[in-house]
Amino acid sequence: MAFPKIIYGSPAATLTFQRPARKVPAYNMDAVRHDNLASSGVREAILERVDNLLALEMEYVGIGSDVQAWQAFMSWALAGNLFAYYPDASQASFTNYWLEDTNWTAAYKAPGQYGFKLKFRQVIS
Repeated sequence: MAFPKIIYGSPAATLTFQRPARKVPAYNMDAVRHDNLASSGVREAILERVDNLLALEMEYVGIGSDVQAWQAFMSWALAGNLFAYYPDASQASFTNYWLEDTNWTAAYKAPGQYGFKLKFRQVIS
């Protein structure tokens, strides 16, 4: 089983997952749509876009270099910067994302372990 990695920054830095993310949905889509229902019962829907999101739960991130690597990445991502997410670090395929979240807390889980949830928004170019 290969773990993901994230490449970010300039010069490029790599965040290698020490453990896999948990509870990752197959698809997570969010539509920006405006619905209007007329008094006659006719429905009008205006679609602006459909966003593809990636939700990750990092249940256990170890103390020391692991959580420090996440802190460095989060400093980059919280500033609104783009990053490349590789679902399998051994493969060449990746997707560019922005961080959807505007805050981050590496919360205490157990001695020497922290946990957090993240949501990424796919960059469409």
